[in-house]
Amino acid sequence: MLELADYLESDSLEAKCIHHLGQQTFFSLKQQFQMAETYHSQQLMIQVCSSIKDAYELDETIPKELDSFCNTTKNIVLQRSFELLGIRKPPSPLLSGEPDQVFENRMNQIINQVEVQNHHGQILGDQIELLFEHLFLEENMPRFGDAVAQALRDNPLIKELTNELREAHEPEEVNFIQAQIMVLKCKDIYAAGQHPDDWMLPVPSSIRARLRDFAIIINRNKRSHRSFRVTLGDRKIDEAYRSITESAVRYCQRQHIRDVTEHASWIEKINGVNGYLFETINQQDRVRRSLPDGIQHVSNRSNFRAISEFVSNVRSFHYSFLRVIQPENNEDGDEDGRPDQDVDDQNLQEQNQAEN
Repeated sequence: MLELADYLESDSLEAKCIHHLGQQTFFSLKQQFQMAETYHSQQLMIQVCSSIKDAYELDETIPKELDSFCNTTKNIVLQRSFELLGIRKPPSPLLSGEPDQVFENRMNQIINQVEVQNHHGQILGDQIELLFEHLFLEENMPRFGDAVAQALRDNPLIKELTNELREAHEPEEVNFIQAQIMVLKCKDIYAAGQHPDDWMLPVPSSIRARLRDFAIIINRNKRSHRSFRVTLGDRKIDEAYRSITESAVRYCQRQHIRDVTEHASWIEKINGVNGYLFETINQQDRVRRSLPDGIQHVSNRSNFRAISEFVSNVRSFHYSFLRVIQPENNEDGDEDGRPDQDVDDQNLQEQNQAEN
């Protein structure tokens, strides 16, 4: 249709095509960009560039070489690049004087801001979940043994992703990479266990639940196509993760029902982590360390109860450790694990006799 609009030079047909592409469409922004250039549609080019949300999406949409494109396309791309960098502000829409239109324009601004806040809230919730899982894994690592720890250090994909993590700047991309690293670690830990490739034994639900959470974080990201590396492998756990990934993709694509809870879902996630941390740090067998000086705190104006509790609880968890319980049959000490005072006294008497 856009080709026909270009051939007939029909503005009305072009407008209908652009409106259709602006709604739900199977064409990616990259494909729409190529269509706009091929069929000389400046309005579609403006719409495509306006839909680009960040520098990474710009890089995925716009070809590296622009020499073959017309000057109009180059100017539109350059303008959007400046806007994303914060050098220029995007042009404001024309304001209507009609009261209902003015009201709806302002309502749209609020609703759009709600979407932005929820998106950033999801990123924050994912950051908290990934930190919690990292701490949980690190605390339990001694149980897995030195061989497992060495296997994780030697995993080439983990090394590759760790290098990518050093170059990541956006929190969403950091979450995307960290979730992949956690998937690889969970898979390797499971593979090192007893009978990991016995296909008759199901993967434990606790492992599947964690892998599903990571898969959702990965596939909610617009760069999810770059995560194929963590789905590779012919082990039983690799096959299970591929199935989990398919389920996560369906979850991310489905239309979610309206949330009728008091808080946003990402706040509920933080509250759930807080509950677990609070119970854990108050166990009697944990010994607390003092917090270092100069650590960062959430400012008063940015603070709210869920995040305040999390910051406090997770630091208490990290700066504490499980008390080592001495074995009952301690030949070198008494029942409470302290050195045997009688033995020390006897050694002291022998030393005095030798000196005399």
